Amino acid sequence: MSTVVKLLLEFIDTAEKNRKYPSGTALGRRAAIRLFESELNDEERESLDTFKAHFDQIYQNVVNKNKSKMRVESLVTYKNRVNALINDYEKYGVDPVKMANWNRPLRKTSGKSQHNDKNVEPKSELTPDIEKYKEIDMSRFELPLRQGVKAIILVPSDITRSEVEKIRKYIDFLASISVVNNEKINE
Repeated sequence: MSTVVKLLLEFIDTAEKNRKYPSGTALGRRAAIRLFESELNDEERESLDTFKAHFDQIYQNVVNKNKSKMRVESLVTYKNRVNALINDYEKYGVDPVKMANWNRPLRKTSGKSQHNDKNVEPKSELTPDIEKYKEIDMSRFELPLRQGVKAIILVPSDITRSEVEKIRKYIDFLASISVVNNEKINE
């Protein structure tokens, strides 16, 4: 195991033991650094400064090697975890006094019950109709309309002119009924 990876893994262990990292965070950071480890050259394995200086190139190698196996969003998450790990190490891992004084903010959790069964998928906040469109390459737009009200528009990335025309007709329809509703309010 390389010096840099060993150093960072030891930091994760220490942070977890000192309750600075919850076990899930520690697990995620370990997985992220191990994913990057295979792409390090000898210099990067021995020097954190060299690792940081070459981080973007290393990340690109990780992406190229894993893009057929993993989603891009997951790879970005691993990148962010490694960045956060390095930042935490530099702030708190070098000096034991800083580690002792590290007050990691607690995450707020919702009052909703969590499923302990790992075979059960967590429920999405999206409705089932919207859920089925996640697989298609879609663009999502959220437009705030007024306090507490927004419009959510999902369109395919390769939208056609005829599809835009359909949307335009629906917008015209909305405009026509909004005038009617406003007139009823004003009467």
